[in-house]
Amino acid sequence: MPFTLKIADLDTASRTLNAELGAAWCEERLTGLYRAACDHVDAAADVTRVADVVEVKGRVRGRVGFDCSRCAEPATLAFDTAFTHHFVGPGKLATGAAAGEIDEDADADADPDVSEHDGVHIELEELCVEYAILALPDVPLCDEECRGLCALCGANRNRETCACRPEAAHVPPPATASPWERLKELRVEPKA
Repeated sequence: MPFTLKIADLDTASRTLNAELGAAWCEERLTGLYRAACDHVDAAADVTRVADVVEVKGRVRGRVGFDCSRCAEPATLAFDTAFTHHFVGPGKLATGAAAGEIDEDADADADPDVSEHDGVHIELEELCVEYAILALPDVPLCDEECRGLCALCGANRNRETCACRPEAAHVPPPATASPWERLKELRVEPKA
């Protein structure tokens, strides 16, 4: 379902919009680290317009699945994030640079919570997806106390205790060993 707002339909009174964003956003934008754990994400937005400035106070809630970064076990993470974003009229973010020129300093100082609208509509779905992504951790864990995998035997230390000594995992290699030694043993068969 598109989550689009026509600016002409807004008056100065606040307007509340609700939508269910399909799980496709998760598959498209979070490939590799996260996957959809539910069939939709709930999004809500209170929208207010003053002249050509539109304020969006939104909230995005849902769940994503992932493999723990320490123990590689599947887990889910619920997120619930609130945000405020402002849209200004067309050309209002221009920095005075000549048409077609890029002012890199202005881009670096730009407020990420302010965007330009096109004067006709605002696409709220993409905005909600961006804030949902920002709410997710870069290194997801099944639990803050996750003990991870043993570096020597690969046992999941949350479920079992291995016989490996932790200090053995940090023994430096002998000074004479070259990291390239194993390549001498590599043999590649020529193609027939």
